Amino acid sequence: MSLEYVRPTKVWQYFKEKGIRVAGEAKQKIIEKINQMIPVELDKIIDKLPKYTKGQSKGEAKRKTLKAEDI
Repeated sequence: MSLEYVRPTKVWQYFKEKGIRVAGEAKQKIIEKINQMIPVELDKIIDKLPKYTKGQSKGEAKRKTLKAEDI
């Protein structure tokens, strides 16, 4: 079971605003692709958190809270 991160109605609205039509058989693939890309991009943001560089905790995040400057 895959997680659904996006609301399909918002995706179709975006395409409509751009003047792009989407074929019926392509809709499910678009949603699947977007849902696959979201965790990858979120992990990139998480990887930007400051990490310990020395000691037993080397490589672990110094804090668990994302701040605006991390993004």
